[in-house]
Amino acid sequence: MASSALFPACRPPDPLSWRTWTCADASGATASLDVVGKLNPLAKPLALDIQGKVRDLELAPLTPYSVKYTGHGIERGKLSMDVSYRVQPDGQLTASNNIVLNQLSFGEKVEGSTASLPVKLAVALLADRNGVIDINLPISGSLNDPQFSLGSVILKVIVNLITKAITAPFTLLASAFGGSGGEELGTVPFAPGSAALSAQATAGLDRVAKVLADRPVLIMTVTGMARLDVEREGYKRERLQVLVVAEQRRAQGGGTATVTVSPAQYPELLKAVYRRADIPKPRNLVGLAKDIPVPEMEALLLADIPVTEESMRELALQRGVAVRDYLATRQLPLERLFLGAPKTTADKAPATAGAATAASGAASRPMEAAWTPRAELALTIK
Repeated sequence: MASSALFPACRPPDPLSWRTWTCADASGATASLDVVGKLNPLAKPLALDIQGKVRDLELAPLTPYSVKYTGHGIERGKLSMDVSYRVQPDGQLTASNNIVLNQLSFGEKVEGSTASLPVKLAVALLADRNGVIDINLPISGSLNDPQFSLGSVILKVIVNLITKAITAPFTLLASAFGGSGGEELGTVPFAPGSAALSAQATAGLDRVAKVLADRPVLIMTVTGMARLDVEREGYKRERLQVLVVAEQRRAQGGGTATVTVSPAQYPELLKAVYRRADIPKPRNLVGLAKDIPVPEMEALLLADIPVTEESMRELALQRGVAVRDYLATRQLPLERLFLGAPKTTADKAPATAGAATAASGAASRPMEAAWTPRAELALTIK
């Protein structure tokens, strides 16, 4: 390990001691390395079982690795690690690592670099409000591989996290809770034809709001979605329910208080809506509108409710507004919350979107087997 690219100049204080090392990079910057365990360099094969601590390793000297894998140099940052390393008789290295990155900052893209990753977005997703990234990740590799270098392995681990900023940014957000379900955080489900937030939707938004509150550089864009072919009947039933609730409010003398309709009240209120409706109605022998069962009244009223693409555009917009306004009630300032243009058409292709997706931070999703009513969330940085 003392000859790795991460610690190119490490020396023990005593030739017989493997306890504490002082390590310097080529620029002369130092980091402390404390190692305890068992090491037999004379064994064939090498025997190694150690635990180590690295404190305040300057990351800027690792810019060549960073440029190679991300296309961006490291402007500043320090790394601390608590690790446990074991080398098996076949030369296989396995390690558990708790890695803390403090104030990690990347520069602009290096001209001529073939790699390009949204490192600034990834740092914004991973870092807390104090600029600290705390992750626990495994590292493995073969010491028999001449290309193996601990420094490059650590950078690859970091690159894997950065890549998630393209493919699954909300998975990174979910990891802040030590849990899963990140993909679900990127979408807000709705009932067909409705713009009302369900308990499931608000629970997910509460999780998003909590993480965003600790990451003030993140900006959220909410895009409501709706589809006429999927939501036609659901939209009609929602509009009919609005008419029934309006009839209940009228019966209660108006006002702006929340109105509920019980199953017992529904038939009479529906009948009142039916009587007011200017639609063809079955009539008796003397020409008066006949009393008909609830299902028949519903069918006639639903058939008269128009549904157009403009109705879907308005529904999609209402969904976006509902999500944005709910997040605003969770102490997220409106200047960090934006509405995207509502979408009312089916997904035409997998949402890989390349650089555009990377720039927005939206999750890349495969073609959906069944379209679902929803709003989608995307992340950018200030």
